[in-house]
Amino acid sequence: MPTTHSRLKIPLAIIIAAFATAAIYISVTIVERQKALREVSRYNVAWAASQAVAELYRLELRLAAFRVPDSGVDKDEVILRFDILENRAKLLEDGSVKIFTDGDPEAGMVVEDLASTLRELDGLMPQIDRPGIAEHVLGRLSPLEAKLARFAGDANTYGAERVADDQRQLLELHWAFSGLAAGLAVCGLSLIGLLLIQNRLISAAHVELHSMADDLKIAKELAEAASEAKSRFLAAMSHELRTPLNAIIGFSELIADEKFGPIGQPRYLDYATNVVASGRHMSDLVNDILTTAKLDAGQYELNSELVDVRHLVAATITMIGGADIAKDREIVIDPDSEWFCLFADERSVKQMLLNLISNALKFSAVETPVQITSRRAHDGELWVTVTDHGIGMTSEQAAAAIKPFHQIDNRLSRRYEGTGLGLTIVKSMMECHGGRLVVRSEAGKGSQISLVFPARLRRSGRLAEVA
Repeated sequence: MPTTHSRLKIPLAIIIAAFATAAIYISVTIVERQKALREVSRYNVAWAASQAVAELYRLELRLAAFRVPDSGVDKDEVILRFDILENRAKLLEDGSVKIFTDGDPEAGMVVEDLASTLRELDGLMPQIDRPGIAEHVLGRLSPLEAKLARFAGDANTYGAERVADDQRQLLELHWAFSGLAAGLAVCGLSLIGLLLIQNRLISAAHVELHSMADDLKIAKELAEAASEAKSRFLAAMSHELRTPLNAIIGFSELIADEKFGPIGQPRYLDYATNVVASGRHMSDLVNDILTTAKLDAGQYELNSELVDVRHLVAATITMIGGADIAKDREIVIDPDSEWFCLFADERSVKQMLLNLISNALKFSAVETPVQITSRRAHDGELWVTVTDHGIGMTSEQAAAAIKPFHQIDNRLSRRYEGTGLGLTIVKSMMECHGGRLVVRSEAGKGSQISLVFPARLRRSGRLAEVA
């Protein structure tokens, strides 16, 4: 779950980004405003108006001098001044001046009056040297003097106001930029502080994790030591139990078989038979516990030799056939299987087959057969599979079935006897051989449990013929 510091970082980063974007925008705006002020300074309204007034006066002076003989002012100079005045009049109709005249109708009328007068006089300028033309031109230009003077004054006032307004806006932008810069600095310092706090928290968590790792390491070592002690205890206990059990089973068999003469009461014979069965069951449990203890402690030793798998399967079926669990049951060896020889521990392989066949018989109905097949896979692995059509398991139950001392349903522990170590022992023994146990099962339809030996254990050899 995110901490308060983690939740604050995102909005704080967004605020900083917003401040930075606004600061960049205002900086660009200030630069553009300053550039615009520099560019307009030469062509603002006041300058254009003053130039128009000045050129009008110059033209009138040239016309007045042109009327005086020997004044040194010729026709071309007068026409040049007229052209310059026309150029200045056009400036009043364009650009920033037009903004002023559009907002002041009276000023617009002055510009329009100047432009119309100049258009009217434009045709007379080539004839300026004819008698009376200069006087006529001066008469038409004279009324414009006062109008242009007032226009220049109003334009100067307008220009000053515009410059003052731009300067005020520029100052406001500077203040805004300063505020944004201050806000950005505060947010940046806040983020730095937050990162420092979080870094301190991470360092503390790192130290705590190291401490927890050390504690877990100690706990693991203690658990391993306890597990090893448990395995040693189980092995010792199993050995201690075997001696009296062997005596119980042996003497009970003597009594049940009436080796030294008949027993007087038939009831005692039944009791002796029950003692033998119970003793053998107890012996099987002790053997399973002892084997599990050795496997857990890594003390289980393999005595590998050449094993004829088909012969071993047949021998195992013969062995289990005498038990009560196999009474009236059919155990079938698939005639189409591909059999082989293994370099393995024969005792372990036989025990694994006994466990799998016993489970198949235990968890399936009497009328259903148990089948044993063998094959070699494409990758060279060697599969020996025991198939039943019993109660089966779900995938979750199959995963739990290979755990030590575990049965998939507590009701099964009451219905079927056993420690729940059978598949666990088989799995561990297969791992000792470098192989694996594969459980394929479906609830209500049965199970296929396979011993999968690695290809390197396969050996060539003549398989024993089994009738």
